[in-house]
Amino acid sequence: MALKLYTTENNSRAYKTLIAAAYNGIEIEIAPVEMGKTNKTPEYLALNPNGKIPTLQTPEGGIWESNAIARYVARLADK
Repeated sequence: MALKLYTTENNSRAYKTLIAAAYNGIEIEIAPVEMGKTNKTPEYLALNPNGKIPTLQTPEGGIWESNAIARYVARLADK
């Protein structure tokens, strides 16, 4: 399963994840979120019970909070 980042367009908090991914050669699919709709679906809330963005979908489950996501992506280069 590929990594999928749920975010809105031009979300400054998502940029740090995208920069870490580009720097380490990791592909991340962008999944657009419409606040108030997409982030309130049961599928999204299963990934992030807070319903906030950005959220990264990984094979292990969802990761939220932009610093945690960026750190996860940066550490993938070590694997």
